[in-house]
Amino acid sequence: MAKELTSELDQKTKIWNQWLALLHKQEEQSKRREALLLRLIQNSIPEYQHLGSLSVTELHVISAIGRDTRMNVTTIAQNIGVTKSAISKITVKLLKKGLLERYQLEDNQKEVFFRLTKVGELVNSIHDSFHARLEKNVYRFLDNYSEAELAFVARFIGEATKELEKNWAET
Repeated sequence: MAKELTSELDQKTKIWNQWLALLHKQEEQSKRREALLLRLIQNSIPEYQHLGSLSVTELHVISAIGRDTRMNVTTIAQNIGVTKSAISKITVKLLKKGLLERYQLEDNQKEVFFRLTKVGELVNSIHDSFHARLEKNVYRFLDNYSEAELAFVARFIGEATKELEKNWAET
């Protein structure tokens, strides 16, 4: 019994260490991917310096607006899982950078919507292409696993995501 408990703890310790290594590697790679994407945008848009840097969240706001022309602060916040307050601040920045423009419907002057400018569309196109390449690479990696293994991975990631959303500081 003691040996089984030790073996189980050893396995959990190994998983914990692998989990930490994965999180660190993801953070490192995320920074590299972000820098690469920003360089691609910079090289494709002559007036990029005027735009300044773009955060990942700003890029996701641009992407959300690029997918749906009827986007307001509330729908953007719901779409990408960020607070309305944060979206309000981001849209102001993106408006100043010339990547978005505001508009209202003729029959509804109360509600403000956003659409991409030509430069915003170019940034969105570059971002979408970049994401498509990343997605293709992940699919190629996942091809190494059976349907049963993929089902387990999907369940594990779903449950791990829920666990990460909890406030671990309270436990």
